[in-house]
Amino acid sequence: MKRWITGLLLVLSACVPILLSRATSPLLLADSDTAFILKTIRERQNPLSWLTGDWPLGNHFYRPISSLSFELDNRLYGDNSVGYGITNCLLAIACVLLLFWFLRELTDKVAVATSSAMLFAYWHWDGHGALGHLLRYACLLVVFFGLLRHGFAVTKWLPATLVLYFVSLEAAPFAWLEAGVVGWLPGRTATIMSFFALISLSAYARYERLSADRVKPVTTPLDPPATKGTQVSGAAPRAVWIWPLVSILALALCLGSYEQGVMVPSLLVVCACAMRVMGYRVRWGWQAAFWLTLVVYLLLRYLFVPSDPSRYQLQALRTGPGVWLDISAYALPALPMLPGFFRSFVGLPMIFLMSFWVTVVAIFANVAAVLQVKRRWHLALPSYALSLLAFLPMAWLSRFEHYHHLPMAFRSLFVVAMGLVALDLIVIAVSPQARQAPQRLSPAPGSLPRP
Repeated sequence: MKRWITGLLLVLSACVPILLSRATSPLLLADSDTAFILKTIRERQNPLSWLTGDWPLGNHFYRPISSLSFELDNRLYGDNSVGYGITNCLLAIACVLLLFWFLRELTDKVAVATSSAMLFAYWHWDGHGALGHLLRYACLLVVFFGLLRHGFAVTKWLPATLVLYFVSLEAAPFAWLEAGVVGWLPGRTATIMSFFALISLSAYARYERLSADRVKPVTTPLDPPATKGTQVSGAAPRAVWIWPLVSILALALCLGSYEQGVMVPSLLVVCACAMRVMGYRVRWGWQAAFWLTLVVYLLLRYLFVPSDPSRYQLQALRTGPGVWLDISAYALPALPMLPGFFRSFVGLPMIFLMSFWVTVVAIFANVAAVLQVKRRWHLALPSYALSLLAFLPMAWLSRFEHYHHLPMAFRSLFVVAMGLVALDLIVIAVSPQARQAPQRLSPAPGSLPRP
């Protein structure tokens, strides 16, 4: 328990810069979308009407929970932009803390949960390019010590260098969350959705972790013996049934906040699969309840919101290569670089440019990451799937920074998992080479004669 409290304090310390950089400018309320939302709210004077109709912008979106958050801020702060900025800031901090809770329930690893939540908080800071550069300098150190220790035996240090470089690419944020989520008031639709989505995932993971039967691993001679500090799972708490109900309620509120929430039932399936791999005998029947909640939401949306696309929706919808480039940025960071890479072969002088070789290294780094992910696949693959699924439907819309908020929460775990892979490879690279034991004589000197 003390380790988890220490981890929570570290995560809270990483949230302090978010609070210090909160938006306070009067221009927050001058934004055209924000001004129209507040104008509509003040003219209508009926908060409950958002439960049975379009949201204030009138562009055929069913977002009663997000609309009510603007209603609350309007009642509390009026035209004081500082209060609205504090609300956006506190929502972002709450999402960081809820990510810590979710990873605590999913992985039960304090170092993984703490570092992932701190990385997610770091992506909310105002100016966050230093981490990627720091990791690239670490790559140079790995190369230096690899050459110093092993000479030109590249098989020792090259995998570690390439995977570490891959981590440096992944540590660079996909979006500017400080500007698109903390500093833009309509961006709170995504943070409110993330807030309830993470509660839903955390509550479900906690339910399975506390009450699901677990497959006992086969005991081997290499397993450490049981000691006084060994934890033995006991009986499940009596009120454990409340957690799936909390998960369903949070899912309903998530769906009523932002359309990206339709992916949360899929994320709950990925969460269940991850816990099944970890040995938990998950109860798949609850997944039907989650999908039924989505069906009810779609029915309400059909009843209360016009089904024909609005002019805004027609303008925002897009097709073409931009969709696949955005998806590929989540699939593998080097993929968006490939078109420019192949175009560079048109002119031979391009191979003398630094950008060409940076792309080459990035491509090899992606290949190395795919080959080495097996070392921590139980952490890397679920987080990879969560981030990609969470972003998937937003790729067909014109780019906004807040689309990436929930996907980047899960991406932080993927970055940490690949960081652990890089650490494993660095340890292998710097460890002394194993020596072959001398051949044993037969019979060994001093042994008893054999019949």
